[in-house]
Amino acid sequence: MMAPAEIAYQAVLTSDGSGTVTSLIAYEAQPTGSLRAVLWSVPRQAWIYAPAQASTFLFDPGYQDRTRPLTRTNAQQVATAVLGTELPDEATLLEMYAEGERMGWSYGPPRQ
Repeated sequence: MMAPAEIAYQAVLTSDGSGTVTSLIAYEAQPTGSLRAVLWSVPRQAWIYAPAQASTFLFDPGYQDRTRPLTRTNAQQVATAVLGTELPDEATLLEMYAEGERMGWSYGPPRQ
């Protein structure tokens, strides 16, 4: 059995170059190449499973200047101080990844 991939964290920055954080991404790249990612959705004011949107920020060269890697501790501080939320614990993130994959979401859950 392979060990699970480690969860990594990225701050998402505004496009104006000011370095202002607008969101956070918590992600895990699987050995199979699939991305499992949860991000802070500004419009929803909630953590959502969103690998499609996260992959743009993480892998599109046009967005490389819009992200900054963080440790979990730094991500927790940014979540609280800047976004006004709590970063989900790693067990919750893993549950969110599993639910998103099971439901086939690329950006979800769907709004009610």
